[in-house]
Amino acid sequence: MEMQEEQKRMAADPENVPVLQVRNVDASYGTLQVLFDVSFEVKKGECLALLGTNGAGKSTILRSISGLLNPDRGVIRMNGRTITLVDPQYRVALGMMQIPGGEAVFPSMSVAENLELWSELIEDKKKRAERIDATFESFPELRHLIDSKAGSLSGGQQQMLALGKAIMLEPDLLLIDELSLGLAPIVVQRLLGIVEKLKEQGTTMVLVEQSVNVALSVADRAVFMERGQVKFEGPAQELLERDDLLRAVFLSGEGA
Repeated sequence: MEMQEEQKRMAADPENVPVLQVRNVDASYGTLQVLFDVSFEVKKGECLALLGTNGAGKSTILRSISGLLNPDRGVIRMNGRTITLVDPQYRVALGMMQIPGGEAVFPSMSVAENLELWSELIEDKKKRAERIDATFESFPELRHLIDSKAGSLSGGQQQMLALGKAIMLEPDLLLIDELSLGLAPIVVQRLLGIVEKLKEQGTTMVLVEQSVNVALSVADRAVFMERGQVKFEGPAQELLERDDLLRAVFLSGEGA
């Protein structure tokens, strides 16, 4: 009944339909349940930070959103369309892109080959070339590395390439997993500058991040998870006032 009412509300106000809705999601690995009644939403143009301690369920809910793990219960919608059990490839066709932490490039291929392969998802050949050029404008450092194997790049350069591949497709929803993992602060700041530009362009994002400070510096809203449950959902700045939650992150060694 509640789901039917929600669908009626969306039909009555299509302009304000959230880009992403996660409703009452449970998920398990085998017999081990790791998500318990997880619900949140992301509105058009928002950047949502998904935070929590190790084992909180951040990666699991991201896998459920991207289609790599089917939930046991609940509903996931993108732009009002139910995608709970559809293939990851179909989600990409709908405009969802994910940058997975640490494994977002093809290491044996050159920078150019990585971009060209990804650009094949763009039907218009002229647009393919334009988008690749735009990527090099956003990341001029990559232009000088165009023939280098992606696996030979530094961690920061690989993240630049991963971001470039994703934004080249102009996604409706961009999922970023651990943007800052293992990177020097100066590199992280450069990447955050790109994320800020994406926000200005209206890209809707979910940022799963180990660093509270990094995530909240760009996020509009935040979801804090603990032991597979949502403990906080609201404006990012309000989370900074929740010492009880943030203390758990710092004590677990995750959050500078």
